[in-house]
Amino acid sequence: MAQHWRARPVVAEDEPLLRRIYAGTRQAELALTGWDAPACERFLDLQYRAQALHYGTHNPGAVQDIVETAAGSAWQAAGRLWLHRRRHSLHVLDIALLPECCGRGLGTQVLRSVMDEAAAGGRAVTIYVEQGNPARRLYERLGFVPRGPVQGVHQHMAWRAVQQTTGQVCDEQA
Repeated sequence: MAQHWRARPVVAEDEPLLRRIYAGTRQAELALTGWDAPACERFLDLQYRAQALHYGTHNPGAVQDIVETAAGSAWQAAGRLWLHRRRHSLHVLDIALLPECCGRGLGTQVLRSVMDEAAAGGRAVTIYVEQGNPARRLYERLGFVPRGPVQGVHQHMAWRAVQQTTGQVCDEQA
């Protein structure tokens, strides 16, 4: 089902929302731990901060946006997109939706928008996906293919647009 959506830059006031989005991505994993709520909260806080530090350190210039959907005449937060626009590729550091916004085609729409931007600029789209992540099926359905061997628990995947005029495949370097 098509939804009207937009991306807006993250602002400082979005911190609680970003933490909620992140927590939503870890709920299934935490349910298996047997930890109490305070232990889960401490774990989520540490992991959230570690992720932000890692992405910020290794991807200077990456942009984090809030994905919003139209809710009547208002806009409602639905997730986040963290994207690094590189010279030859658009690298998706993270795309995450609130659990209540999953399964409606919104992730597909957001990724197709990134793919359209990449194709228009002759670039690839790349992402690292955890081996057991159910979203991997979505990436494969959209034409992402594994690139290189599995690295720890992550698989590097890439999508390349075929140029209409030349039949050349866009490269993913840099």
